Amino acid sequence: MNAVDLFAGAGGLSLGLIQAGIDVMLANEIEPDFAQTYRLNHPQTHLCEGDIAEIDFSKEIERLGLAGQIDLVAGGPPCQGFSTVGKKELADPRNSLFQQFLRCVDELQPTLVLFENVAGFISMYQGAVYNELIEEFTRRGYACDAKILNPVDFGLPQHRKRTIVLGSRGQQIIEWPQLTHGRGVGLFETTREPVTLIEAISDLPPIGPCGSADTYLTEPLNDYQKLLREGTKILSEHNCANYGPRMRKILSMIPPGGTVQDLPAELQPKGYFANTYARLIADQPAPTITRNFGTPSSSRCVHPFQNRALSTREGARLQGFPDSYHFTGSKTSKNLQIGNAVPPLLGKLLGKSLLSTHADK
Repeated sequence: MNAVDLFAGAGGLSLGLIQAGIDVMLANEIEPDFAQTYRLNHPQTHLCEGDIAEIDFSKEIERLGLAGQIDLVAGGPPCQGFSTVGKKELADPRNSLFQQFLRCVDELQPTLVLFENVAGFISMYQGAVYNELIEEFTRRGYACDAKILNPVDFGLPQHRKRTIVLGSRGQQIIEWPQLTHGRGVGLFETTREPVTLIEAISDLPPIGPCGSADTYLTEPLNDYQKLLREGTKILSEHNCANYGPRMRKILSMIPPGGTVQDLPAELQPKGYFANTYARLIADQPAPTITRNFGTPSSSRCVHPFQNRALSTREGARLQGFPDSYHFTGSKTSKNLQIGNAVPPLLGKLLGKSLLSTHADK
């Protein structure tokens, strides 16, 4: 099964599809650091770097000798235009990017489509954008189904609800992944507990401001750590920015599970959101990490025990990237790539569902 990954970012969705057994033959990404990270980790995929509007996908696929052989077009346009945070303007030019997704579908005529976006995509603008997308897929002959999935229900140590639209040409129903984790989930008593934040990162050594480490604290302590450390001997990207005296004092005074509201009045900023300067809770899955997970003043991202924000590798762990996955660019750029990524686990599960549907055709 051959696939094209649009708006590929650092390659999280591609990695998951590949882990499922799908060959990602071509990808597109416009941001240079993201594209370099993608190339580094996916040398087997032909990457078209640049504005998607300027790419002729039929010609690119023909150059690869794969004309008529693309089974899946997948991807998620940048979510800022659809996000529940921001101005919510339907005129946002980023909202037109799903039209580029449809153009690629028209040029390549795949059997299957996978469209991914923020949870609020379905309801944004009273459902106008979502309904238009479904209408366009239907007009092209795709039977579509949409769900809001949370990868924490499948073993990711992070709540990250996403809208997933799957489409199959020929009115065939796609079987969705079965939930595997969470209290009271599903019909089976063997359902496993969610993977917690500390289970994801407890083998990483303590570091302080301006600190870093390249050796693991322990051998893998659980199946999640074993999975992400497979074949990796040297720890990378486990580092912390430097903090001034005021920030160090603030971090030292945040209690377990606490927030900015637990700080003395003289240390509170004049204006703030309630979940800033917030310490993560060790024995729970993490909340959705953002592009600023390395900044203490961002939404809840302070280490549960150490007085610092999450390291780049800890953020990657919460997204499900293996420790062998390397990121390029500045620390800020690396964190942005991780925070914006599709968790590979989600891509793998969806890939397996699509493979099953493809095999039945």
